[in-house]
Amino acid sequence: MSNTSKFVELITPKDLDIISDLKFSPTTQSPQLLASSWDNRVLLYDCSDIAHNVNNPPSISPTNVFTLEDTPLSITYSGSDAYIGSLDGSVRQLDFENQRLSSEILSLATTDEEIGNGISSLISIKGQSNLICASSFNGKLQLIDTRQRSPVLVTQHSQTNLKRKIFAMDSSSQYLTLAVNGNNLEIYDLNNLKVPYETRQVGLNYQIRDLKCFPNDEGFALSTIDGRVSIEYFDSSEEVQTTKRFTFKCHRTFDKLTDTDVVYPVNCLAFSRYGTLFTGGSDGTLCLWDLERRKRMRAYPKFVSEDEAEVIESLAKIAVNNAPDHQLISVATSDDTYKRRRRLSESEGQRIPSRIYIRALGTSECEPKR
Repeated sequence: MSNTSKFVELITPKDLDIISDLKFSPTTQSPQLLASSWDNRVLLYDCSDIAHNVNNPPSISPTNVFTLEDTPLSITYSGSDAYIGSLDGSVRQLDFENQRLSSEILSLATTDEEIGNGISSLISIKGQSNLICASSFNGKLQLIDTRQRSPVLVTQHSQTNLKRKIFAMDSSSQYLTLAVNGNNLEIYDLNNLKVPYETRQVGLNYQIRDLKCFPNDEGFALSTIDGRVSIEYFDSSEEVQTTKRFTFKCHRTFDKLTDTDVVYPVNCLAFSRYGTLFTGGSDGTLCLWDLERRKRMRAYPKFVSEDEAEVIESLAKIAVNNAPDHQLISVATSDDTYKRRRRLSESEGQRIPSRIYIRALGTSECEPKR
């Protein structure tokens, strides 16, 4: 493969814990990458050299490593400002100049101090540079005006599900979509976030892992822990729902010994500017899909650790920078074998440290063939 087809591994701490989130800044001239981890660290990378030297990308160290008091679970940008949602239920702005978090602008914590108060997702509202939305695992949802540094809307629980848990969410220019427990979707009109515009059950049997809206705002993609991706549309007419929406299997390996598929979770999704979809799974594979033709465009080489064991690295997060003059993709891998351990006493020392990779995408690499 040519140099442009290879991922470059960014320099990370040797003991980096599981990556909780990964986001590019919206800045096109000097793209930055933020990565948060479960060991209370946030890493900041300047990706300008990679964007402008695609044929000979350099090794890159983080320009800053922030050590926080609590675990950062989610990251978003509002304009050029970065915000962190933490396990304690707080949302704070990341102060790059003083290398710390600013004072709290929101807290979803309650007196019981449950882990469920943690910020499960933090997103910017598409087309609204001053609005971000925070959700917690225990079902709270708040809209925040970053200019006023205060919440402008609070919803506690869905009227139809008093025990909802929010696993993922994303925003189009018109709708806010939540993936909640029971494989239900709550779709809100951004002009009225008090009650769902539509509540929809998707034909998936297992927990939803990620949700991303189409670049053209027509719908969204869902991924699950059982190697499936569902393509959904906001238009609820029978014609669209019967002819356009579909579900496909992916990130599976056929086992000849048992004559069955080994199924892996699809942990993360990301769209290119052309509307083609990247999927990342626990099988260590990154795939690119043409949703109109319902075909896989390519499967990139597996991410494998460079030690003697050559263990397959599970893809935890994907981030894509769709700048007009260059496209970057970053992939974070983390060891998720703890989910399959039978005993907590199994050696923690055998855990593979998390890694972060990046590469420039070719000018037509993500463009579907017609």
